[in-house]
Amino acid sequence: MLTPKDILETLEFDKIIQLTQNYCMGELAATQIAEIQIQTEPHIIERLLLESEEMQKTYAENHQFPLSAYVDLSADYQKLVIEGYTLTLETLQMIRQQLLITQGIFNFFGYGKKRDILQLYPTLYGILSKIDFQTKLADAISRVLDENGDMRPDASPDLMRLVRLQNSKRQELDKRFRQVAQFYNSKGWLADIVESMRNGRRVLAVLAEYKRQLRGIMHDESATGRTAFIEPEEVIDLNNDLFDLEQEYKREVYRILRDLSSELRPYAATMQLYQDLIVRYDIIAAKAQLSYNYQGIKPKLFTQPHFKLTEARHPLLYLKNLKTKQKTRPFDLNFRPEQRILLLSGPNAGGKSICMKAIGLIQLMVQAGFLIPAEEGSELGVFQQFMADIGDQQSLEDELSTYSSRLKNAREFLEKANPQTMVLIDEFGSGTDPQMGGAIAEAILSQLNQAKVWGVVTTHYSNLKVFANKNKGIVNGAMVFDKKTLSPTYEMRIGIAGSSYAFEIAEKSGLPAKVIQYAQREIGQETVDMDAMLVELQQEKQKLNEANSQLAAQQKQLDALIKNYEYAARELEFGRKKLKLQTKEQELQEMQKLHTEALKTLEQALLEVKNAKEAEKKSELAKQALKLSEQTKQTAQTNLNTLKEDIYKVYAPTLAEIKAGTYVKLRDGNTFGMVTDIRKKEATVQVGNMLLTLPLRDLQAIDNPIIKTEDLRPKNDVTKKVNFNPQVDIRGLKYEEAIDAVQDFIDNALLSDAYLLRIIHGKGGGILRRAVWDKLKLYPKFRNVRFAPDNQGGEGVTEVEM
Repeated sequence: MLTPKDILETLEFDKIIQLTQNYCMGELAATQIAEIQIQTEPHIIERLLLESEEMQKTYAENHQFPLSAYVDLSADYQKLVIEGYTLTLETLQMIRQQLLITQGIFNFFGYGKKRDILQLYPTLYGILSKIDFQTKLADAISRVLDENGDMRPDASPDLMRLVRLQNSKRQELDKRFRQVAQFYNSKGWLADIVESMRNGRRVLAVLAEYKRQLRGIMHDESATGRTAFIEPEEVIDLNNDLFDLEQEYKREVYRILRDLSSELRPYAATMQLYQDLIVRYDIIAAKAQLSYNYQGIKPKLFTQPHFKLTEARHPLLYLKNLKTKQKTRPFDLNFRPEQRILLLSGPNAGGKSICMKAIGLIQLMVQAGFLIPAEEGSELGVFQQFMADIGDQQSLEDELSTYSSRLKNAREFLEKANPQTMVLIDEFGSGTDPQMGGAIAEAILSQLNQAKVWGVVTTHYSNLKVFANKNKGIVNGAMVFDKKTLSPTYEMRIGIAGSSYAFEIAEKSGLPAKVIQYAQREIGQETVDMDAMLVELQQEKQKLNEANSQLAAQQKQLDALIKNYEYAARELEFGRKKLKLQTKEQELQEMQKLHTEALKTLEQALLEVKNAKEAEKKSELAKQALKLSEQTKQTAQTNLNTLKEDIYKVYAPTLAEIKAGTYVKLRDGNTFGMVTDIRKKEATVQVGNMLLTLPLRDLQAIDNPIIKTEDLRPKNDVTKKVNFNPQVDIRGLKYEEAIDAVQDFIDNALLSDAYLLRIIHGKGGGILRRAVWDKLKLYPKFRNVRFAPDNQGGEGVTEVEM
């Protein structure tokens, strides 16, 4: 729904259409572009955007899409269905042109066999993927027509015979006519031009005084009556013979065209389909060519209303400035959660209306399948209604003043507005007494906000700026004004209210100082101060919001770092206890070995005793020794089991997290898998193509399978070593950017097996160097922090031993 009906013209969408039409190869595509619809179905919009994006990509890939000029043949295809209808030579030539264009398009995609092309342009290929191309149609026409669209002499045997006869008869006629003309010219009966053509016959230009003496047929005479054009008697029969041959030739041509039309008749609908195909690609190519000129991109599309524009530009302004080599100031618009309406204020001629129209126009363009003039990362949603109140809508016919027309629009907006609506209002509240107009505007804005509409509103009224500051859903925005040069910068900032700078602009325009002073006295210093204070408060609020956002980001990084440190500490504790366990296990194995050897020695000694009394005594000693050895072994085993339990207590909290579908890591190595089943204290784990049954306590839960290569710190992860670059260059970065870069670098280093790190900060004034060293002091476990050797950067490079 578009309100009012001329909203497309108001937002200059019609000019986008006109520019697109200039790139069309055929009038049929230009006509359909003029009737282009604003789509509201997300899947249709997504497909249209992909088509435009892929067609634009053909320019970057230097893949020339085969399109050329064509004409609308719909009427001819409709008539061809009628039995007996015969196509003309001219029409057949145009049909062949369309068939050749279609064939070129099929060749571009290799008839579905060029995999590289299909991977680059899957959406474009999908348009014709289910259509077959009939090569025999163009071949049939080419058997009859030559390259210039004329009938081929060898189109049929009879036609070839007639062509030969005509050529022979013309030669005979030419020879005889020259003889007759030479004879009568020698007698002085002919005019200077000697001969001419009349009624398709070759005639002599005879002087009027001799026309009665030259026998033949007079076809015409000159306007002055001084020259008669007579077909001499000697060539009448030859001309008649040639005429008969020409008539027979025409009948044969018609017969050939009739037969060819009959051959093409069953394919009339197919050829209409080919024409529709050409038109569709022509429309896509025209849209892509225009977007290529304004550097359009495909935004991420949301099914519901959504706004995130990055370095967006008004397309028409950008194209205009491109011709004059002027720079176009881009703008960003990123609504935070619960923000839907931008209240834009600032000085006159500062760019408020341009920004507002650009936002509306870009939204219309994306819902019509046009790429948008913005940078990657832009995101837009889909709206079901568009409403705009822009410009002077005074109507003498309806007896409406400017303000009355605005109120009429406002009433219609309030009746129809819903969360799927985009509203654009320029100079909200103007046209009547500022105090009352401002109050009414605030009431209307409140109702629109309650209806949860989206949009942009421009205004000068301070009460609306205050209202926006106090109410969720609305955010202030300002067009920046340079107080030093007293000129607009055309830069839009979100989160602050703008001032009209009326007195500053009046002063720059040359208005007398006494006039400005008088105005300042009349308005009152309190009003001036209030406007300035409002701007300052909004600026402070913006700074506070930015600081909060930065603090939240830093807190997020800190939480991630703490989590990494906690994990590293657990890993270290696990490794230390694991090493102790392995040592105890080796001691137990040695004890078992000594126990076995002692048992064998005692058995051998018992075999060697000489009497029963001595044997009984030694047997008793052996039993006591074995008992003591067994007790020692059991004590060692108990200590070993206790140590094992201590080891697994390090990860005890994660055992409760393990269930079917959980991704896990084997504690003793770098094996990863997914749990498929749990039975008591054991789990079945899918590792590649194998199923392993493992104790639960030997497993460690991980967040997702990507963590195994990104978030965990394996002991010998070759991939991690390859991906991590142990050197970072922060020269040229701002202080905050440098600190963030070093922080990320250290975090990644802690998760890798790097030994030596290099941070290139340069010498300069030493600001970055001191910042780096202050950051490194937060990590006391680093073995060594030093400057690099003189031949490797000296004090411009800091080296860190992990």
